[in-house]
Amino acid sequence: MNHLFGNTMSTALITPAPVAALSGATLASPDLAHLHAHLPFEDATAPQEPVIGMEATHFAATDGHPLHGHWFEARNRGAHAVAVVAPATGVPQRYYHAFARWLAARGYAVLCFDYRGMGKHAPARGRAGMREWVRHDLSGALAAGHARSTRTTPRLPLLWVGHSLGGNGLPLVEGLAHIDAAITLGSQFGYWRLWPHGWHRTVTRVFFGHWVPLWVRLTGRLPGWALGGGETLPGAAAMDWSRWGMSPGYFRDDPACAHWYQPHRFQGHMQLWSIEDDKTFGPVDAVDALAACFGQSAGQVERLHLHPRTVGRKAVGHFGVFQRVAETRIWPLVLNHIEAKVPRLRPGSLEK
Repeated sequence: MNHLFGNTMSTALITPAPVAALSGATLASPDLAHLHAHLPFEDATAPQEPVIGMEATHFAATDGHPLHGHWFEARNRGAHAVAVVAPATGVPQRYYHAFARWLAARGYAVLCFDYRGMGKHAPARGRAGMREWVRHDLSGALAAGHARSTRTTPRLPLLWVGHSLGGNGLPLVEGLAHIDAAITLGSQFGYWRLWPHGWHRTVTRVFFGHWVPLWVRLTGRLPGWALGGGETLPGAAAMDWSRWGMSPGYFRDDPACAHWYQPHRFQGHMQLWSIEDDKTFGPVDAVDALAACFGQSAGQVERLHLHPRTVGRKAVGHFGVFQRVAETRIWPLVLNHIEAKVPRLRPGSLEK
């Protein structure tokens, strides 16, 4: 199942070892509540290596809104690369701290952050919509990562790690040319018709078209429990998500976003991962559609597909890629794949 999205893109879906597609998948429940309920927020911040420093930071989104995050970096050696970890919808930055510590132990200076209106930003000043998240907050995080990468000479390479919305919003991000490498995990072009026929498509249409607007009308926001778990979404973010999900062009159909859409400015190497048992949040066709957005970029774009059995798991799903149990198999697999294509990310490469 290889895909080619234009002359500037490399082929795609991983079929060679070690990520061969296997039959007999154990699928996660298609129930939104079931998947969200398995977010292990309480355990994700457990410490790993004591030599990893965690420092609170504040930086500005590109519209000036203050954002809160944390830098992770090894105390006993300098970083050889910078990574920005961009979160999924309704997922607080602390969910990614274990992964950030793991990356930092491998020589990365890692930035995690919350969108406005989420985590320590709740409530936000002014509008806290997905428009603001993907354009201004993601762009501000990229600017902070770029500033860190240019503190040394030569500058450090910059890796973007986007989970769901954190990769979904990349076509609208300002400063794409600063990204040397990007990994997206479960990131998709979120139009409901891109979901598989049957139950998953029906649930997605009802979710975007009825469920989200109902709860925003009743409560002014989308409560975490109405999402099935995670954090409560500001009403503006929930309604942006609803409108985009019901529109064939997704955010391209939003007049406020159309002029921001510039994926052709990406020049690095991107790997977009779908996951075999992620049918509810990141189905294959929706991930393919996001990859196609970058078809006219000067960068190289790969489509990769992960089967749980490849990494010794019965299930991975949309959120399992950042759980602590992913540390031994999934994280090394994903990092090794991008470092193989972008050797500058590897330790010692800057001295060569």
